[in-house]
Amino acid sequence: MTAHRDGRPRSVTAFVAGAFGLAVTLLMIFGWLQTPRIPWASWQMVSCYLFVALLLVGELRPLVVARSDGDTDRVTVSTTFAVTLVVIGPVCLAMAAQVASVAIDDLWRRRQPFRAAFNVGQYALTVAAARLIYSLASGHPFLQPVSDFGPRDLLPSLLAGTTYLVVNNGAVAVIVALDSGLRVLSLLREDLRIQGITSAILIGLAPVAAVVANFFLPMVPLLVLPLVGVQHNAWIAARRQHDALHDGLTGLPNRELFRRRAERALAMCRGSGKRLAVMLVDLDHFKEVNDTLGHHVGDELLREVAQRVIGALPEGVTLARLGGDEFAILLPGVDDLETMTSLAQQITTYLTEPAIADGVRIAVQASIGIAAYPDHGVTIDELLQRADIALYQAKENRGDVQVYRPEIDQHTVTRLNLLADLHSATKSGEFQLVYQPQVDASDGSVVAVEALLRWHHPSRGVISPDEFIPLAENTGAISAISRQVMEMALTDLALLHSTQHDLSMSVNVSPRLLSDLALATWLRSLLAATSIPPSLLTIEVTESTIASDPTRAMQVLQDLREAGVRVAIDDFGTGYSSMSQLGQLQPDEIKVDKSFVMQMSTDETSAAIVRSTIDLGHGLGVWVVAEGVENRETYTALADLGCDRLQGYHIARPMPLPALLIWLASWRQPTQASRKAGRRVPA
Repeated sequence: MTAHRDGRPRSVTAFVAGAFGLAVTLLMIFGWLQTPRIPWASWQMVSCYLFVALLLVGELRPLVVARSDGDTDRVTVSTTFAVTLVVIGPVCLAMAAQVASVAIDDLWRRRQPFRAAFNVGQYALTVAAARLIYSLASGHPFLQPVSDFGPRDLLPSLLAGTTYLVVNNGAVAVIVALDSGLRVLSLLREDLRIQGITSAILIGLAPVAAVVANFFLPMVPLLVLPLVGVQHNAWIAARRQHDALHDGLTGLPNRELFRRRAERALAMCRGSGKRLAVMLVDLDHFKEVNDTLGHHVGDELLREVAQRVIGALPEGVTLARLGGDEFAILLPGVDDLETMTSLAQQITTYLTEPAIADGVRIAVQASIGIAAYPDHGVTIDELLQRADIALYQAKENRGDVQVYRPEIDQHTVTRLNLLADLHSATKSGEFQLVYQPQVDASDGSVVAVEALLRWHHPSRGVISPDEFIPLAENTGAISAISRQVMEMALTDLALLHSTQHDLSMSVNVSPRLLSDLALATWLRSLLAATSIPPSLLTIEVTESTIASDPTRAMQVLQDLREAGVRVAIDDFGTGYSSMSQLGQLQPDEIKVDKSFVMQMSTDETSAAIVRSTIDLGHGLGVWVVAEGVENRETYTALADLGCDRLQGYHIARPMPLPALLIWLASWRQPTQASRKAGRRVPA
């Protein structure tokens, strides 16, 4: 299909130009032939003048009719008066009045000249067609200036009104079909289905108006009363549909309306061969906003986000709220995947500026998943599903934009299956703890254990935390899992103490749990219930955990320190904590990341990082723990550098509590020689 330089198909331009030219030509011919014969001062023409005035007013007061796709159509009450003019007055006057009313309305609403030209041509030809059918059915000459309306003219007037409706809507259907590739009959059927009842009432009033005009002209204004009733009922119906298809909080289309518009857009794309994109937008960390500041702040934030995204979208794009903090974008007629990605990046940029909700400054970040027709699916269900898969991938990096790729599909399906199992795993006892010992580097004595979580899946066996912890964090299940882990760990620590093993224990904490201001109070109660001194529990946090919400994290960690619990920074050196932040945190331990420890014997940079971290820790007055000690050489080197505690496979692998008890019983007390050498090997 060839297109005009403004992007409009040439067939559309030709149709509008032809309709406008034909309408102007016919109006000039009819006016030239009829004008000398019209009795301008007769009583019958007074009726026509009145209907011209009502037509002009009625065009500016349209009825709003709800469509099935959630949009609305405008049906003007001027239809009644236009058809009345067709059956009792000169056709040139009816055409001129209709053209004038449409032109005034277009000017008032500041419509584009191209659309205004179409409206003028469409309505002028509609009036001419209605007059032709009336003339053929009633026997009144086509160019008769005025006609007396009698009982035999009732059926012809209804035929004229029906013609008015069909030709008017048919012209619109043709122009839409030429522009979109949809079928004319399908479009016309849909329009007639939507407007049928309302239009039938307006057409049925036309012969009533003609009779009233012949009987007693001053009664004609009373016809406005039933029209007002029709208008009011149409407004109520449109309002109800709007409420049913829009989100009450943001005013955006809801899931149902999004689906309807998407189905219609897909049909248009199939006809035109164009692409269509579906984007799913999900706010990161929105649950924390609701939990911390209250749902009223979360609601205000959602409204702010909706307005920002609308501001980033081009005209003709649908933004819908699917529920919660998830939004959907329907982007029809897109050229390529790069355009979709560029728009998504623009949206994320618009959202990065902190929002003010209820006087609170809140950082906003969103992840976006994209799927396109026909590249990734041919139905709206397929597109939504695959956009959701891309969104899931994007949320792993937070604030990312991902386009669906087949290679991530199977991986995501597996993870979704895990998600279903994850919710029941906490209740069915599938989570278990294993413990890895830590030894004092100076004499090799066992001083602590680190609790590590394992998922014993009934069909997949042991699942690595690297696989299920991110899944749990993204879905919110991590909070319940973290609390269960803490309860299990302290129960086992109490058992260790009852067997005369005076050890401390460290437990990792997720960012979600670290944002819980009630954590310290809950942990205090749990320590009291298990009779564990708070100083024997160490909470391990990573630099990235703190960075996700530093203000709240610092507050929670301060509350934990005040409760007597120790704090350790895990994987130190892999994050971006500043020295000032480290000073504010005031940890009790620093754990050197194992990636540096394992390479320190072969990589001088790693060795320098380990030395610097040990010196930094001692300068701050905190213990330094090295992870990843896998051989005697590394063990000895760390002990010589003054590292306080060591942990790794060279000492012991993580093991369940029963195995730990056996291992502790077999662990030999270090010899004096090994104390001086600063090393200890397992028995």
